[in-house]
Amino acid sequence: MSQRFEGKNVDEALGQAAAALGVERYRLTYHVVLEKRGFLGGVKRVVIEAEVNETAAETAVQTAPAAALPATPRDSRVSRDARGPRRRERGGGGGGGGGVGRGDRDRSGGRGRRGRRDRSEWADDARESAVEAVPAPDQGPESEGASAVRVWCEDALEKCGFDVDVRTEENDTQIILKLYGRDASRFIDRNGELLDAVQVLANKALVGRRIEKDIELDCSAFKEKRVEELGVRARETADQVRRDGREQLLPAMSPIERRIIHLALQDDAEVMTESRGDGFYKRVAIKLRLPGADQPLSE
Repeated sequence: MSQRFEGKNVDEALGQAAAALGVERYRLTYHVVLEKRGFLGGVKRVVIEAEVNETAAETAVQTAPAAALPATPRDSRVSRDARGPRRRERGGGGGGGGGVGRGDRDRSGGRGRRGRRDRSEWADDARESAVEAVPAPDQGPESEGASAVRVWCEDALEKCGFDVDVRTEENDTQIILKLYGRDASRFIDRNGELLDAVQVLANKALVGRRIEKDIELDCSAFKEKRVEELGVRARETADQVRRDGREQLLPAMSPIERRIIHLALQDDAEVMTESRGDGFYKRVAIKLRLPGADQPLSE
């Protein structure tokens, strides 16, 4: 299962992942989740998702001997001779249309084109998975505040190019927006990152100005499932802390995920939780509760 790690750059984040997972870097499989840029455009923080690649060690052992073989002088001469014509070919002929070299092919159709193809394939997969989405039910009675939140969310998501329907529910403390439609499943990909991002944006834009209740977004009961899964993990880790007497650090989590952990253990008389680290993603420490210590819920 992949975990999130953070650093000032990819190299530092990989170092954090290797140290936490107890493996060498070459055994990690990862992808970049977030790159936060500074005012002038430089990258200030990188978040990656990494996991151990169990086949990496075997692959490295098999390929190492071939890579380590030195080239003979004859091989070197052949290699240099072979490179000469290719350089002249890349230079092109006079007049019209000389051969296109490998470097030109890379610039015109290499990584950039490959990146665009990956994104389009991901979008196609998302649309295909969304075809079977549950149709939106009729909107029930809603307060003026809930209606305003729904209209804001529908407008924002439409401008972003998402094809979704929004329905509201309400309780004493929350206005809950539920997403339906063709693109709804995209909001719960990658552990619900997009769902959380829109929820944070809605709360920043509306709560305390036009709305007094907290705003929560959900899709396909994702939040309920996540609360249940994180609650089970929190209680299992708390049991381990009680047995061993040593604190345990959970993987880096978003503020919403950390709050679920805090709430799951806030009434536990023997253990307590504490957020560790800087930035958006932090780790939660579960440790034995000291006499008279209060359970912190703030981040």
